Amino acid sequence: MRQIRKYWPTNENSLEWAIRWRHPVSLAVILACVALQFTTPPSWPKGGLADNLSDLVGFPLVVLAAFGRIWCSIYISGYKEDRIVAEGPYAIVRNPLYVFSCLGVIGLGLTTNHLLILTIVTGAFFLYYPLVVLAEERNLQRKFGNAYEEYRLQVPRFIPNEFRLVEPDPYLVRPRHLRRSLQEIVCFFWAYLSIHLLVHLQ
Repeated sequence: MRQIRKYWPTNENSLEWAIRWRHPVSLAVILACVALQFTTPPSWPKGGLADNLSDLVGFPLVVLAAFGRIWCSIYISGYKEDRIVAEGPYAIVRNPLYVFSCLGVIGLGLTTNHLLILTIVTGAFFLYYPLVVLAEERNLQRKFGNAYEEYRLQVPRFIPNEFRLVEPDPYLVRPRHLRRSLQEIVCFFWAYLSIHLLVHLQ
């Protein structure tokens, strides 16, 4: 118990606001970036080396983010309130959904051809979402106690120590929850196509 208290402060509700406000904050950042996209010139010329590199790197990151989130959703959708999910990508890092989302955010930021937008979206993600992760981990600690503490000590938060893949056969998937996750993932591709079209129309 002493070890758990060392890592989990007694003021357990101090970061609950981070979870409640993550969608409004994300929307505010998106709207600010859309305004910048329409009102500021691109950071590099069309057809240049930087333009080609941004497309060359941005699109694969968006694809990787989308398929990575699908992989995560197969394991987590419908289960995150019931038990500790420690299979699939969750055997490698504790927050793979956020890892893949981060890659997608960087990919979309590169697609805008605006260095300022890329800086804003990546900066906002790295500044805000670690607070969300910490709040979620505290909730899991309160709910699952020592079982989550053991998982936390074995599996790193974001950066894997080793590629320790655990794939049970079979694994029960909840279709209704997975469908909702897939609908969210499609937004990555719609966002990419919208940004790409907007950039080429400017």
